[in-house]
Order: sequence, then C-alpha cells, then structure tokens
Amino acid sequence: MNTEKDKTLHEIIDWCTEWAEQLCDAREGDFYADFLQVDTLTHVIDHCKHMLECSGTMPSEVENQAEDTK
Repeated sequence: MNTEKDKTLHEIIDWCTEWAEQLCDAREGDFYADFLQVDTLTHVIDHCKHMLECSGTMPSEVENQAEDTK
C-alpha cells in the first residue's frame, strides 16, 4: 500500500535523479561543484530509499523486479 509519504518519497527520488543526471550531462560549469551536488543528491536518494524500506514499501525499481520474477 502506497501512502502519501511513500508517493512523496518516490517523487523526491525521481526529482533528485533527474537533477543529478542534468548535472552529469552538463558541458559547462564547475566540475567540482557539480560533483558535490551529485554526491549530495545521491545521499538524499539513498535516505529516501531507506525511509521507504523502513515503512515496508520498497522503491519502485525493486517492485518492478519482483513483478518480473512472478
């Protein structure tokens, strides 16, 4: 069962992932600053996934893998 909290955490994961991908694809800017931002976004993603696991709901990627094994 997906609660509003779970939906919000998934949205945050998606948003952070998209932002990190944009930073990695950037051709201009400060490489070191971009790296630090991507590292921070990765920590946020990991924390959100941990919160999902603690609430009994796995991230959508894991749910999709579980469906494939049925």
